[in-house]
Amino acid sequence: MISWLRRRPGLLLFVVAVLIGSIAAVRGEITPGMVTPLTVAAVLAIIIGEQLPVRISRRVIAPLTTAPALGLILMPLAEWGERPTASTVLAVVWLSILLGGLIARILGRSVVEGSLGSRFIGMAVACLCARGVSVDGSTLVDWAFAADTHRGLGAMGLLAAAAAGGVVERVLDSAVAWWVEGHSLARILGSEIGPVAGVSAATVTTGPLIALASRIVDWAAIPLFTIPVLLSYVAVHRVVTIRQSLDESLQALSRLTEVTELTRVGHVRRVVEIACLIGQELNLDAVGLHEVERTAMLHDIGQLGLTEPLRGGATIYASAAEVEEMASAARRVIAGAPQLASVAPLVAHVGTPFRRTREFGEHIPLPSRIVRVANAWDDITEGARSPWARGVALERLHLGLGYDYDPEVVSALERALESRR
Repeated sequence: MISWLRRRPGLLLFVVAVLIGSIAAVRGEITPGMVTPLTVAAVLAIIIGEQLPVRISRRVIAPLTTAPALGLILMPLAEWGERPTASTVLAVVWLSILLGGLIARILGRSVVEGSLGSRFIGMAVACLCARGVSVDGSTLVDWAFAADTHRGLGAMGLLAAAAAGGVVERVLDSAVAWWVEGHSLARILGSEIGPVAGVSAATVTTGPLIALASRIVDWAAIPLFTIPVLLSYVAVHRVVTIRQSLDESLQALSRLTEVTELTRVGHVRRVVEIACLIGQELNLDAVGLHEVERTAMLHDIGQLGLTEPLRGGATIYASAAEVEEMASAARRVIAGAPQLASVAPLVAHVGTPFRRTREFGEHIPLPSRIVRVANAWDDITEGARSPWARGVALERLHLGLGYDYDPEVVSALERALESRR
């Protein structure tokens, strides 16, 4: 059971969503009178939104689904009758999402169960806050649209309900990522900052706007107020596409030395893994870890400029002249990709011994110091994981403490190795 959850924790969220949606569908009272232009527009928008998810920082979000769904949840829906129950509204949202997911699968698109599950659970929380809790016979939606309630206060109340749902969705997504990826909590939370946070905030605020505007422009509120979310979606999608192209370029560059047999097979992958483990031990944030990862991927690219290949591709055997030659070649190669300009000095400093910091006051970036240690570790062990290989590698690193390698980084490596036993 534990191993199954380890492989597919998102499926558990989907199962929970199915249970909540099924209960809502059974308890809800969906009648023909609910088929109005407003609800039809909301349902169509939700279905279309499920066809347009976007992956950002290994997260899958569907802002074009969430915005109209929150709008429907927060609307007064007076034309449905006096007070539609939370179950009724949630049932409509669930069936719309389910239909959208089914259409996506039929069209050959992938549907991420965990993302769909966290998305709907977040909506269920928003619906519970807005329609499921009654104080003095009045729900939040009833209070927000009451004649004696200040419009600003009503809008803030609706925004609070939408925000509660949005926070739950992001927390659940982060929990799944933490469980699957095994990264530190700081790195997981760091992934939520940036485009994910921006799109999520825009989506959460759009829901109440749709609900408030529906009293004036009826069904037109949905397409009108979904346009800003759509524009954000297009902009973020473009950024994601550029990032994917850059990542693909990085992968291709990182494999050049292996393809040309200048380094051992698997060396770069192992160095990336070890370097990221060290970075986590040093409590680097998401940006710092990303720099470490990219530096590790390109740390051997300078070997392409050597006139004579190194023995086994191990840079720990390189002379000072060869180190300088590799640094110069790395700068030339990376200069061809302007997007990697920030990585060039990090890669060039991987070959710089730590003693230059103390003797000459030279600044060696932390990612370079981390990758230098990770590279030396793999050059010595050659991928072996036996206790003997580890002992030899640690002894070699300790001999170079303060001279070749940063003592703090080596200590972090030891802690990382100990935690993996």
